[in-house]
Amino acid sequence: MNEVMHLKGLKQTNFFRPNFLKLQSKQKKNKIDTRYQLKPYTLLFSITLSLLIFTLSFISISNIVQPISAQTNLISFSSLSANQTQDILDPLPSWKDVTVKYNIIEFVQNVTDSEKTNYYIPPEDRIAVFDNDGTLWLEKPIPFQGYFSIDRVPSVVAKNPELKNISPFKEILAKNFTALKDMTEKEAMDLIVTTHSNISEIEFDNLVKKWAQNATHPETKRLFVDMVYQPMLELLHFLKTKQFKEFIVSGGGIDFMREALSSVYEIPKDQIIGSSLKYTFIDEINNTNNDINNNKSFIFREPVLGSFDNTYEKPANIALHIGKVPVIVAGNSDGDLQMLEYADDNNPTGKSLKLLIHHDDPKREFSYDKGAEKVLEESKKRNWNIVSMKDDFATIFPPLGNKVYDVSK
Repeated sequence: MNEVMHLKGLKQTNFFRPNFLKLQSKQKKNKIDTRYQLKPYTLLFSITLSLLIFTLSFISISNIVQPISAQTNLISFSSLSANQTQDILDPLPSWKDVTVKYNIIEFVQNVTDSEKTNYYIPPEDRIAVFDNDGTLWLEKPIPFQGYFSIDRVPSVVAKNPELKNISPFKEILAKNFTALKDMTEKEAMDLIVTTHSNISEIEFDNLVKKWAQNATHPETKRLFVDMVYQPMLELLHFLKTKQFKEFIVSGGGIDFMREALSSVYEIPKDQIIGSSLKYTFIDEINNTNNDINNNKSFIFREPVLGSFDNTYEKPANIALHIGKVPVIVAGNSDGDLQMLEYADDNNPTGKSLKLLIHHDDPKREFSYDKGAEKVLEESKKRNWNIVSMKDDFATIFPPLGNKVYDVSK
């Protein structure tokens, strides 16, 4: 917060006080030698000159500062890394200057300042975890991995014709997407498992990468990987500059997120935790189909759910794969409640930051509380930071035309 308020603080210093005011103050205290006293018109000229110099100095400073802040108001994630001026002026320019923003900046400053012994957290323990769907990118009308599954149906049914008369495959083939709103949880899980399995890991990764490079949102017509939240990209970048190690902990498919989003968020693939299928290692001994992968060893994706990374599984997987309690947790739904509790209950007071993204902006995004009723209630009870998209986000998505990712990496 001190960095943000730095320029404001300058106005209170002597740097902005004209010299003639100091002269007048001194003259009141000391007897003036009339031999060196300025004539009235000379004094007037001196005062005018001082005012002119002061004004020109202030204008020069303003002309430098204002264009920088204006240019960085909306900024892509990739360009943030190259713009150090942004960090000095405002690390979170797409966040409105209200309580939540100040809470974030104050927390980060406290835990990274070694002189604040009551709050300081060493770099190796600065763990930040983020949910993905609805926290880092849009999740409506349906989570984006669902669109990938739908796009996979024709090729999957071609290899398995018996699926064409089974829901939800028959509705998708008939392009009856309205009927998908009534899809049961089992049908949704069957759709994902079927379209994500019976394929080698390498082949699946290539399919996701190609999809991420070309697939667009049905309403906005923007690439799905462009439907990320600009304020959250800035937060990820800000934390990186303060030596936080960031993880995605989401109910989404682990391999889908690794291929589609690792380069978007600049989070390494091995720092992404999600739901997964059962994997089997295949080599020349147990390979029953020599045509697969040219008889070389590979990982095969079985049509069996191995782990569903949601609710109680999230803190368990954090302990299993990270081995440390996170000090920053961000989520948006009841599926994130347990990992928010985990951070709150297992860190000293003042050494954890809990963020709940609240979707309450129907004009710029969506407005819904369904699926977040419990976590909203608990957030209010525990005084966690509820981030209002309407009141806390100055902008939601990156500007059109800005490339914020490179899925070809």
